[in-house]
Amino acid sequence: MKTQKLFTLIVAIATAITVNAQKVALHSNGTVQHFEGASAFINAYDASASGDTIYLPGGSFNPPAEFAKTLSIIGAGHYADSSVVTAKTFINGNIVLREDADYCLFEGVHITGTFSTANNEAVDYLTVKSSSIDGNISFQGDLSNPSKNISFIRCVVRHCNLGNAQNVYFANSIISNGSITKSSGNLFENNIILRSPSHSTFVFVDGGNNTIKNNVIKTFDYTSHISNGTGNTYYNNLFVSSGPLLGANAVASGNYLGVEPDGIFVNQTGVTFNYSHDYHLKQPEVWTGTDNTQIGIYGGTFPYKEGAIPSNPHFQEENIAPTATGGQLNVQIKAAAQDN
Repeated sequence: MKTQKLFTLIVAIATAITVNAQKVALHSNGTVQHFEGASAFINAYDASASGDTIYLPGGSFNPPAEFAKTLSIIGAGHYADSSVVTAKTFINGNIVLREDADYCLFEGVHITGTFSTANNEAVDYLTVKSSSIDGNISFQGDLSNPSKNISFIRCVVRHCNLGNAQNVYFANSIISNGSITKSSGNLFENNIILRSPSHSTFVFVDGGNNTIKNNVIKTFDYTSHISNGTGNTYYNNLFVSSGPLLGANAVASGNYLGVEPDGIFVNQTGVTFNYSHDYHLKQPEVWTGTDNTQIGIYGGTFPYKEGAIPSNPHFQEENIAPTATGGQLNVQIKAAAQDN
């Protein structure tokens, strides 16, 4: 059964590649339907039902105005060098989630706009993996009806407003020169946090009672302004400041303080994510986390995958004959299965 499902999936995606068109594949109840054109993603969404999967090939796709179903949206990835066959998958616009979008998955996509919930609408068990979000992540509201159990894993994100979210998990992700505001009771584990705050702003703004462990927190110009919140715990994080301001009633243990910024990564400068940078640690055996693996994105529970390759079969090679022979076109596709 698993082999048949994998074969169906590969055929569905490979068809979209080999016809040299931006075809979106809707996988629903064992059947595959294709959509193309400027509204391909929108039309696939309209035809979908909760529990379906929409596969986006390389290219740029306009999203539906809002998501109010339980769907898996899976693209080809957001690294150019890891998406040579398919090209990168761009969702060109904002993602707005309504309360019926519980259990949605977004994986292997580059979202050019914002990623948000409607005001005071709870979207629970949301997962974002191996994706990049250019705009703000915003869970809007006053905690009267919070979103719960949210995961961002192996992502590249910017500013995060978690004012209406609880039990949020950021793991093995890169937060690129953005602050994390109104985060309360959430877990940040094995991330790289790059930030250039002024001397009056912080990395973690307001909120409190967060667990922050095994992260590399690189702030520009050795700034010490980490948090103005209350009750955060900090375990085995790396700070460039020798005296980071961790907020009121903070608990801190095992942290690495006063690390020279240029000595952290193999090849990285500044506080903005760059695809050409190498985020491996220069001393992974020295900077270890609470689980005895290295801190940062290559340690922990979900070690970063080179190229942030999504979990669907990854297309490595594509060879298509320029002309047909005997009425048949010779097409060779090489795909590799992924673990997670």
